[in-house]
Amino acid sequence: MSQFTAPEAVQLFKKVYGDLKDLQPEDQLLAKDIAFQQSAKTGDSYVIAAVLSAETGWTLGGSGFDAFELNPAISGITKQATVQPSVTVLGSVVPWSVLSRSAGGGEKAFYDGTKYVVKNNLKSHGKLLEILRLYGQSSKKLGYVYYGTETFRDVAFTTGTGSLTVNGSSVSFTNGVNTSEKMILLGRDYASGIWVGSEGAIVHQLDSTGAIVASGKLVGTDAEVGVIVVDFTPVAASSTTSHRIAFDGMEESKDAAGIHKILNTTGSLFGINNSTYSLWRGVQKSFSNVKLTFDRLQNVIASLVNRGGLDGDVMAYVNPRTWATLLSDQASKRQYDSSYKPAEVDNGSESIVFYHQAGKLVIKSHRMMMERDAAVLHAADWMRSGSAEIGFNIPGVGDREPIFPLENQAGMAFRSYADQFVFCNAPARSAWISGINDEANS
Repeated sequence: MSQFTAPEAVQLFKKVYGDLKDLQPEDQLLAKDIAFQQSAKTGDSYVIAAVLSAETGWTLGGSGFDAFELNPAISGITKQATVQPSVTVLGSVVPWSVLSRSAGGGEKAFYDGTKYVVKNNLKSHGKLLEILRLYGQSSKKLGYVYYGTETFRDVAFTTGTGSLTVNGSSVSFTNGVNTSEKMILLGRDYASGIWVGSEGAIVHQLDSTGAIVASGKLVGTDAEVGVIVVDFTPVAASSTTSHRIAFDGMEESKDAAGIHKILNTTGSLFGINNSTYSLWRGVQKSFSNVKLTFDRLQNVIASLVNRGGLDGDVMAYVNPRTWATLLSDQASKRQYDSSYKPAEVDNGSESIVFYHQAGKLVIKSHRMMMERDAAVLHAADWMRSGSAEIGFNIPGVGDREPIFPLENQAGMAFRSYADQFVFCNAPARSAWISGINDEANS
């Protein structure tokens, strides 16, 4: 029976997976909407010029015929922003059995035998990066342990205490946790795209100081009620911000700053004080547990026009529950409002398109956006860069073997690598929305 040698497997891997375009997943919206631009860095950081004010050295000449004197130029203020990327690595294993069954069949057989493992690696790695693009270095990490006093999923909760039906059984939560069932309720900080399919991921429970108070692996989740199941005994919340959940490494800020961090920072952002320069400070809109409607979205965009001089198209990323609210809202608005575009708001469409004061508003459903959150981005101001998009080569390392035999396992291993960040050169033209409650009456 024919077989692969390790060098032959390496060469086939290079040939078959040298171009990854057809393997890139389609459901990571920010990766698609903010194109990657490879660039080189200085030391451990990237330095990007940021324009913080307009040119103001104007001269009013009046209506006379005199040779008036010109005022000196007053250039717009430009400062250097310092951005630190984050390296992420994900390893996978191709079993010997997969390789042996494709031996002798050439490139096509090798591709058919390994593509599902490789695709899963790239999709999983891309999912992690998409989560970090949203919530990297966020103050709430991946969500607070629920401590709400409100009606949540039609159940009256008091400081996170109440009962929900989780995976078909009634479960009682006390201050956001059930210690016997090892369940954590995240409430409106839940995003299905973060947790569904992430079983086995190492997660930490952090207190308000950032210390790890409990740690283990994700066992499962219930996307209907915003609950995660872990293999450790969780710690009950003592306030609305007392305890957070994070993936391993996030507690040490090994992730790059994400959109939530960029748009909610007051003070130093990439080494520039946004208390001094208004264009460098993102717009934050906090609602008081109400639905996100088109009218409220339009008011947020009006703030972007006023605060940042927004001129052009914007993208709004919302949780699927908010998407359902907006889809219902547009169904009533389209009867009398000329701002909608019928070809793109039909039920089942990928986006809802309206027109705002200064351009087009495209609304997209994003499974990794928490229920209480939404982001409105002027895409032209955002960039995604670093030394490496997701791939199997490491820039600067030279010709390394992308796949290699394991010493104590019956298989060969490969690792995908990425080194990147997201950056905004005018945060005042983008907004982060919080306090959304799609179960509210209005």
